[in-house]
Amino acid sequence: SQIRDYDVEARGITIDDLVKKISLRRELKDGEFTGIGRDKNLIVLQVEALQDFVINRSYLGQEITPNLNRLVNDSASIYFDNYFQLVGRGNTSDAEFVSQNSLHPSMNEPTYIQYGDNTFYGLPWLLRDNGYTSWVFHGYEREYWNRDNAYVNLGFERFIAEDNFQFEDIAGFGIKDEDFLGQSLDYIRELHNLNDNPFYAFLITLTSHTPFYMPQEDQHLVLLEEHVDTILGDYLQSIHYVDRELGNFIQSLKDEGIYEDTVIALYGDHFAISSTDEEYKELMTDFLGYEYDFDEMMNIPLMIHVPGEELGLINSNLGSQIDFYPTIANIMGYKLVKGIIFGQDLNNPTSSNYVFPQTYMHIGSVISKEDVFVVSKDLVFEHSSGFNRTSREPIDIKKYRGLNRKAIEEINISNYILENNIIREYVR
Repeated sequence: SQIRDYDVEARGITIDDLVKKISLRRELKDGEFTGIGRDKNLIVLQVEALQDFVINRSYLGQEITPNLNRLVNDSASIYFDNYFQLVGRGNTSDAEFVSQNSLHPSMNEPTYIQYGDNTFYGLPWLLRDNGYTSWVFHGYEREYWNRDNAYVNLGFERFIAEDNFQFEDIAGFGIKDEDFLGQSLDYIRELHNLNDNPFYAFLITLTSHTPFYMPQEDQHLVLLEEHVDTILGDYLQSIHYVDRELGNFIQSLKDEGIYEDTVIALYGDHFAISSTDEEYKELMTDFLGYEYDFDEMMNIPLMIHVPGEELGLINSNLGSQIDFYPTIANIMGYKLVKGIIFGQDLNNPTSSNYVFPQTYMHIGSVISKEDVFVVSKDLVFEHSSGFNRTSREPIDIKKYRGLNRKAIEEINISNYILENNIIREYVR
């Protein structure tokens, strides 16, 4: 851990002092959205490889994600359009980990594997302590990424995995989202009827996983010849399919009478198309009409929908998956009296926010509201670079020296917390 190279004691403090200071972030500020979801069910959908650029975008007059567009444009929704992935070695599983716990992921091994036996206190435990039943759903092997073990310590009471579903057709990695979401509804109905208490259901989709191959009968977009059999064309077909199944799932919640008393949150887990591949970057730049770089690649959508509320907002406060837990916790109206969080409530921020990536951009890199600062491969600050997110022009990197140090320090404090299982001291 680079914390050992960062002389905190020279500043008259200890690492434990820094941990205590960060623990104060769980004192969330009340705002106009605080508690609007209190005592409602919560369904969170983590959508495989859902990038923000497809939202509200049409292709040859065809909406790529018509159902998600309806959700983000609904008067009962808040759409966060300046929201970023924050994964480590575990990709999808780290997106889950960061979103549920507001901690940085490990870069040594997938966090669920390296720290699956740790004590945690994130969203599943918070809701359980407030009377909820917390279940998690994923249509893949239950042992993969050590999920079966890690989910117990994250606070989930039941894991509905691949062996709980009946399916014959597959697309890409496994069960098609049509079967996954359709059959998950049966389990959600069971969960809903367990008792009079509200429930928390966390669903992780699978179909739109690279390489984005979809059977011909599930390809419903008409593509330009130049995009047929390209990563872009295949991705658009797969995410359009997933959008259709998400729309069917939400309609089924309405048909079952579950929708009206349920908060629905949905976000992407990580990028689909890499900007570090020159061929892909050129393809995407041509498609978008502007340069496709780290800020576009890592930009994922977050939408939070509270039926019956008059919201209808686009929230452009900068955030990442580390901010999901405090943001949704404040909407649900439950105080964070245990655990440690690194993020903040994006609806009621208390300070300037930044994104500190570790994958594709080296530790110490920073995404701010205005710029992207990219640490060089040799990790030497003076060799680093950056650009303005609007003009795409190079920036003077000197102004990011302090944030570079802050990024390294925060990530390494999180590593220290994980390495020493510090959360257990904050749940008593």
